[in-house]
This record gives sequence, structure tokens and C-alpha cells, in this order.
Amino acid sequence: MNLKSLEDFLINKTIPIVKNKIGFLEIIRKQHYENINSNLYAHFLSSEITEVRSLFLEALLLLIIEKTGKHFSFINDRVSTEVATTSNGRIDIVLEDYHYGNVILIENKIYHYLHNDLLDYWNHYKIDASKKVGVLLTLYEHEIPENVKGNFINITHIEWINKVKENFYPESFTDNYKIYISDFINTIENLTRINTMNESARFYFENTSQVIKANETLNEAHLFLNNQFQLIANKIGWQSYGNEVTWRNFWDEDNHIDTYFTLITKDLVEGNNLSFMLILELNRKDKDREEEIKERFKTHSQFLDKKRGESKGTYVHFLCKEYTLTIDELTHFSDIVLDKIKNDFADITIDVIRYLYPQKDISAFENQVLNKI
Repeated sequence: MNLKSLEDFLINKTIPIVKNKIGFLEIIRKQHYENINSNLYAHFLSSEITEVRSLFLEALLLLIIEKTGKHFSFINDRVSTEVATTSNGRIDIVLEDYHYGNVILIENKIYHYLHNDLLDYWNHYKIDASKKVGVLLTLYEHEIPENVKGNFINITHIEWINKVKENFYPESFTDNYKIYISDFINTIENLTRINTMNESARFYFENTSQVIKANETLNEAHLFLNNQFQLIANKIGWQSYGNEVTWRNFWDEDNHIDTYFTLITKDLVEGNNLSFMLILELNRKDKDREEEIKERFKTHSQFLDKKRGESKGTYVHFLCKEYTLTIDELTHFSDIVLDKIKNDFADITIDVIRYLYPQKDISAFENQVLNKI
């Protein structure tokens, strides 16, 4: 691998990153289900919250005006889904206004082939053509069948959602609907992009060999850190725990001690800077005694020079210290970490463990850290 060529490539190229925001439908893997999608549209269109209903209805009516010139008003309306026709068809969404007599028929398509009898849908509502409009709602532009041209129009999901976004001001909605609407917008945008080559994908195909080389260096960097973690564990005589390259625990498994070291390497791995954090962590019953330990060791020199970290679930980051490396120091990462353990953490770690576990024999760890590192 020509690393100099790869380095020049990475320096001179701006790599586009496209990050999709996921919504609740992506989480439950239902984003491509047309009936669920239709139910959500129907919910927003029939919401008892005026701001929600108006947001989606007015966006739809504006698109209808743009595409047909028809102006519809909906005052006393009803929204229905899966409306059965006399020919056993089912119209996905129907909006009916009992005051003006207007009707909007929506056939919703995500991926399925259009096999529906749109003429049957159109004829099911026996009112003047000026009072009704059919909408074929699709992910991408779709040709309207000849037998319903002029009666049905094509609106894409993203066209409707973009109209919604123009007047969606989250601060005007309740917390629940901020989330519901934002998530639905994200889902439609993701569905629209899924079959479209974005900038990140294009960059890959335009620079395939160099990107593959860059990925190989990523694998080598992760392998290096994982090996360094194991070296640290071996040299202090504890076990390494964790599968992520961004952090690792080191603990005395044989003695079942819940006070241990945590090494955070997230900044190193993500390229934020060449730094790492070393933490003395208390877990489970040890965490329950945090205040007692603070009081007991509040004047300890290795307590005073460190930050206190997050407390979450069963653990607390009791003592934390961050270190910055040069690239040359990083080549000896395990030695650097071991040196920091010995000089900055060993004394208080041993004192805290002996205080919490007076019956445990930790002499092997003490000798290993103080005499052999």
C-alpha cells in the first residue's frame, strides 16, 4: 500500500458524509409498510389538534392547486382509510367534506407495483368531477394510467413532506407532536433517498481503491488498540472486558472486585484529538458507598488532582484524568497507560480496594503495578 499516496488523497479530498436521521418507523422496521404509512397520514389529516391537521391538509391542498388548478375547502370533514368500493377495491385514504361535498381519493404507494383500478375508485364517488380529485401518492414520479388522466394526479411523498416542512415550526407544537412529525419527515426523506445515490456513495465509486485502502488502515488501527488493551490487562494481572475499541474495562475478575479501571479511547478512534481518559470506576455495591469513599479519601493526593465523572445506572466514574499524546507516544500506548496507572492511580486504587475489600488478597496486583510496570 502506498501510504504517501493515500495520505495525499485524504489531505486533498473532502469526504462527503451523509447521515440519515432515523424515526420510530425505522426502529421497528415498518417504514416501508403502506398501510402504516397511510394510517399516519390519516392521523395527521384528522387530528383534533388544529395546527397538526392544518399543517398536512393545507400542504396537500396547495399541491392540488399547483397540479390541477382546483381549489378545495374542507371544513366539516372526515378522513377514512381502506375504503371499500363496490368492485372490491380498497382506497387507501379518503378525505370527504360534508359541507362543500369535496372528496380527495389517495392511493398510497411505497414500493408495490400499481395494480389498483383507479377508475373504480374514481367512479365509486358519484359526484361532479369538479368536486373530487384522485391522488396517486408515490415515492418517485409515476405515470398516471390513461383511463384516469385528468382525474388523478401524481404527488410524491417528498413533495407533500416538503410542503409540510415549509410551515412546520416545532415550537408551535406540543412535545409529542414535535417528535411525531419530525420522525415522520425523517422517514419520508430516508425512503426517498434509499434508491438515490447520495454524495457519500458517489464519492466511494469515484475513489474506490483509495477508500478501500483507507478502510484497511482503520482495521489496522483498531487491531493495534485491541492488542494494546490486552497488553495492559496482562501487565497489571487483571482481565480486559469490552468489545468496543472506544473503551475498555480492566478488573480483578478472580477477586470479583467492582472497583476497576476504565480506559476511554473515543477521541483517539474518532479522530477528535490524540487523547485518552483513565478512570477509576465504582460499580454496584461499591458505587453505593461513593460518598463514604469521598469522605475517607478527600485529602488523598491522587483524589485531589482528578475530576469526578458521570454517574449512570450501576456505575460511577469516581476519578477521571485525561491525557494527550503525540503520535510517537501513541506507538507505545500500553506503556504510556501503564505509566499513568502507576504514577497517577495506583496508590489510591490500592487504598480504595483495601478499604472496600479488607478480606481480599490484592498483593499480586499491588506488586505487579508498583514493582513491575
